[in-house]
Amino acid sequence: MASSWGNDLIKLAAAGSVAGTLGFVIINPQAPSQYSERLANAAPAVKAATAERPCPVAGSILDQGFAPLQDVISVSPLGSVTAPGEALPAPFIRVNTKKGATVFERRATMALAPARAEIEAIERRVQRDSDGAATGLTWRVTMSVCDAVKLYYDDIDVLSPDLMRKAGGLAAFSEVSGPDRMAVKTSIRVQTGDTIGEADGFDIGLEDSSLAPADLVRPERYKSNPYVEARVLNTDAGLIKAIDSDATLARCPLDYLPTSEKTAWSALLGDQFGIRKVRTNKDPDACRQPIVDKPGTAQGAWFTDASQNGAANKVSAIALAPDSIDPQRLIFSLHGRLTSLTPGMVALPPKMTDAKAEAAKDFLSFYPGERAGNPTFAGVEKGEIACFDRLRTNFVGPRINGVILLQVDTTDEGAEIMRMEARGEATSCSALESPWGFTTNHTVFYR
Repeated sequence: MASSWGNDLIKLAAAGSVAGTLGFVIINPQAPSQYSERLANAAPAVKAATAERPCPVAGSILDQGFAPLQDVISVSPLGSVTAPGEALPAPFIRVNTKKGATVFERRATMALAPARAEIEAIERRVQRDSDGAATGLTWRVTMSVCDAVKLYYDDIDVLSPDLMRKAGGLAAFSEVSGPDRMAVKTSIRVQTGDTIGEADGFDIGLEDSSLAPADLVRPERYKSNPYVEARVLNTDAGLIKAIDSDATLARCPLDYLPTSEKTAWSALLGDQFGIRKVRTNKDPDACRQPIVDKPGTAQGAWFTDASQNGAANKVSAIALAPDSIDPQRLIFSLHGRLTSLTPGMVALPPKMTDAKAEAAKDFLSFYPGERAGNPTFAGVEKGEIACFDRLRTNFVGPRINGVILLQVDTTDEGAEIMRMEARGEATSCSALESPWGFTTNHTVFYR
């Protein structure tokens, strides 16, 4: 892909000047602390020569929004409340589109390149139902915007035919975890506003390698290469690197927009239906805090296996965290991993099926202090057995017929663990026989 434009960029990066070094810096008038952090990280080191253009010294990194704004009803900060099996925490925002032709459909919109960029990789995934039958395709596109900022669009329904042609067609794709997950490494240049694909809603992630990684209890869980199957399939190492991601570098994509665009998109922060909206006076950082680990407490992401990688394709993990939209509400994002929470404890109407009861128990919410015994997750310290009652299924569902006990502890090796158990013999903490303790039916989670 050699060109005079590309050669000029190579020369600019190779110059190693102070101005090149300051390419790390984003000047964001809305976030002076971010500017300071980038400046501190940029100097005095000189970035090695690279074929990617340096990030701008001043102004925004992105030039425009991610889709036609008239199609968008809300932007959801996913944070730690993700769909079952998704990596935790999810460093994404979700672009939700307005109603389509019927009340059961979402409007299809165009996913647009928000800046001049180079597409580094395209992934293709086959979606299947519970019986294993293929139900559709979804695409993920990874773009390099400048030397420090990488952007990816996920859950694209239809990839741009032009991009598919430039990528070499499906024949150019390699398996990364079997035929249901394929990818191709590319170097396709796109201009601001170019069509990436079409979707009735899609996810956006952004990583900024010039900023300090998030302060995690176990950062290695989010950095290891998740594509283990790719090694077995002898997939090209360059392709694996192109599609890999690092949740510790995740940043809010809205912060990288021009001021006017950022204001318009931030005003849409809320739930998928645009009903529950972020009130900036309550949580101005709703989009910026996908990682919520609080060492020594119950708050954060927990895994069912001590050695599990949080960036894996299929994740057995849970999260205990504040709601991104209403941070005063706390959420048990359980993903069905708490086996003691049975469908019978979920107080659903008789017409509800067992399948719906199973789905309802994945996500519970409460307000701390609503009743005695409901502490904040960050307030549950090591060794203490905490009790939670009157928990709702999702945000507006019925309360469960039981309580949840949890305790944070450490192993002999010093690793953090958490015991958790749902108990159906009492519907309030005060009614549960004391002293509180666990049966053999509890589940152990690992930080």
